[in-house]
Amino acid sequence: MLRRFFGTSVLVAKVLAYLAVVMLFVVCLYAIDQHQELKLFNQFQALQRVNPIPRAQELADAGEYCEALEYLDYFREYDYVRDDPEVTRLYNEIKSKRDSLSFSASDAFRGLWKGRGACVESLVAATVSDFLIIGDIRDLAWGAIKKYQGQDADEFTMALAGMGIVLSGVTAVATPATAGAAAPAGVTARTSVSLLKLAKKMGKLPDPLQKSLIRVFRQTAKAKSLKPLTPVSDSLYRISKVDGLKVSDFMTALSRSRSLSDIKFMEKVTTAYGKQTGKFLKLGGDTPVTVLRRFGVKNKDVKQAVDTAIQYGPEGMRLLQRTGPSAFLNYVRIAKYSARATRSVWNQRVTKLLGKVVIGLPVEALFGIAILAGLVTFSAPTYYGLKAIRRVREKIRTHQAAPAS
Repeated sequence: MLRRFFGTSVLVAKVLAYLAVVMLFVVCLYAIDQHQELKLFNQFQALQRVNPIPRAQELADAGEYCEALEYLDYFREYDYVRDDPEVTRLYNEIKSKRDSLSFSASDAFRGLWKGRGACVESLVAATVSDFLIIGDIRDLAWGAIKKYQGQDADEFTMALAGMGIVLSGVTAVATPATAGAAAPAGVTARTSVSLLKLAKKMGKLPDPLQKSLIRVFRQTAKAKSLKPLTPVSDSLYRISKVDGLKVSDFMTALSRSRSLSDIKFMEKVTTAYGKQTGKFLKLGGDTPVTVLRRFGVKNKDVKQAVDTAIQYGPEGMRLLQRTGPSAFLNYVRIAKYSARATRSVWNQRVTKLLGKVVIGLPVEALFGIAILAGLVTFSAPTYYGLKAIRRVREKIRTHQAAPAS
């Protein structure tokens, strides 16, 4: 009796061990087939939404109240931030400081005197002063002071200031016969030059773009005509006229441009993203532009995909570039919201197991495990099958050899 019990236990243990090996074999085959897919899915499951409070607090502590409010406003468009009482408290606290009369006055003075600032007051003061030529004289004066003190004056700003005065002359001396053509071109170029100066002062012009623009300014001065400047100024003017685009958004678009061709492409970027251009570029870095280049401005999912990826920070933007807009939205739905991702405890546990164990192995290791498990999976039935056949044959021979009674 005891012997039969132990014999049965050994048999059950062998069967269970065999089934475990078969399961391992199947899992390895599935993992090899879906290795990258599982890795990608695991990364989407690990995405965490951005908490905007630390960055906003950092900006506020540095006195950048307008940037802090703008940053919070971007994220308050999302329910998970808008409904957070801590975000509301911080927003109101920063806003009270930003709305103070002393801050508004000092920021407007910065825009008028130094042509820089991040709030509406300074931007308006700087832009208006440029159109009144005050800004050009101011910039030339600052350059002369630096030269007198033995400091290096900024070549780009000086060139822009000189260009601004020349443009004012072009517009002013336009005769009735030429005003119909010269005045609009002069106004467009004047607007563009003023915005370029503001962008330079705000640190929004990359060095390669500055060098390209200086070459255009020199060509314009040499030709004594606005023709070399017109393609650039027209692009900048059209970007600035996009509905809902703020001056700060325009500056951000320029900061993503490394060449004149980039400025031209920014027309498509601002047209595709509209009033959300500034938000996308400030929070998403170069990714919104890169995605638009790769997947086309006509991609119907690109705007929604960028808006969704922003909520998950740099990792979300990285996955957007890797998968593309349509696939990104699909992965997010499955990983975060779809019932298919958590339709049962069993499925959830298996997914986590694969995510933590199987996908952590290199494909070569999976192949090795699959081969070993496959050998056991197919050799065990063959071995026991042949053994059973031999037993049957032995019984037949024994029966045939037995003497008839």
